[in-house]
Amino acid sequence: MSVKRKAHELARALADSPEYARLQAAKQAVEERQAAKIMLEDAKRKETKLRAKYGSGEDITEAELEDLQKTLELVSFNPYIRELMEAEYAFSETMMEVWEIITEAVGIEQPDMEISEPDEPEPKPTTKQAQSKLWVPGQNM
Repeated sequence: MSVKRKAHELARALADSPEYARLQAAKQAVEERQAAKIMLEDAKRKETKLRAKYGSGEDITEAELEDLQKTLELVSFNPYIRELMEAEYAFSETMMEVWEIITEAVGIEQPDMEISEPDEPEPKPTTKQAQSKLWVPGQNM
């Protein structure tokens, strides 16, 4: 039994998984919709800029964080982008499970994922459910 052959089998199994199929379909749906594509690119550009700034040791201002949070909130209202985000999360969960199985089998110690409580808890990002701005007779009276 070749380890590399088994790795290729695992890769094919992941590529054939429902989580991966969902991710690919969600990516394609965003690609086919110009508005969603532009919104997502803008959000990624902002996030990348802040990550680079943080990585270089610069301080990130509260205004920059709020701007990114608002952008991500607005982007999540788009159903195609929201589906992509959910599909990415589901696939990453599968990848994490695979990684855990492999590391456990070969005896690699998992890093402690528990985060100690900071002095001030960070506020959790919130997203609001998208609501139509169209007036419908008999509603919201």
